Amino acid sequence: MPLRRVDPFLGVCFAEKIPPRDCAYPACPKKSSGYDGRTLKICAKCKQVRYCSKECQKQHWSEHKQNCRKYQVVVNYYGWMMEYDWLLRWVATEALRAHTTDGILHNIIEIYLTYSDKAPSHLGPLPSPFYIVLSQVTPISSSRGGMEFSNIATPKALQESREIRAGGGLGRAFFVFNFIEDFFSKPMNVNTLCRPWTIDLTNPPNPGYKYSFEWKGLFAGIVNGKISLDDLGRNVEKRPALTDAETEKDSMDDLVDGLNDVSMS
Repeated sequence: MPLRRVDPFLGVCFAEKIPPRDCAYPACPKKSSGYDGRTLKICAKCKQVRYCSKECQKQHWSEHKQNCRKYQVVVNYYGWMMEYDWLLRWVATEALRAHTTDGILHNIIEIYLTYSDKAPSHLGPLPSPFYIVLSQVTPISSSRGGMEFSNIATPKALQESREIRAGGGLGRAFFVFNFIEDFFSKPMNVNTLCRPWTIDLTNPPNPGYKYSFEWKGLFAGIVNGKISLDDLGRNVEKRPALTDAETEKDSMDDLVDGLNDVSMS
């Protein structure tokens, strides 16, 4: 990721750690003697690696150039949320059972993500800059890591959600996105950037709505590139709508198998 991740929505930058004081060229002739007292220069383009000499930088360029370009990419957190607005609306409807319950007034959706360019290669190509690790529904009255969810779903915001419902809509869905620095490192780098998000669901409730999917697995599968929309459509057409959560899970196992293997444990 870039040395500073730019959040255009807020107009601020988030600095990353300083690169290690070591020459990035694996065959550097000075590695055995160390770099104490030596000047190492940071790559001017990505600012993620150091070199003890121009010769080492030149020798390492063929290997470093692809990563160098990736590190220069700006990450737009809120832009990503807006890009996936259509999917997040579906997640809110499913996770909060918005058509048939008032869960939207009492719960918040937590989503844990990490950066795709830090994911291990065995996961294959990832279409999104973020990799979904875990999603869950949490009571608004609870807290996590010093964050009080009631500070996001404030009394004023909840009143506005009730007004949406009184006006014929489903209400306001509250999200917290937790961007984990490096979920896959050992030990895990758990430095986390938290971003709140809300979506107003103004469409009218459908009392006969059938909650057909295991939303956590499908959400992760679509964002992480494991389920295509074409595949999803074909499976939806083949299957009857279900309402019972346990029957639903059993019926959809073949579709979502393996998508929840990544957990916070």
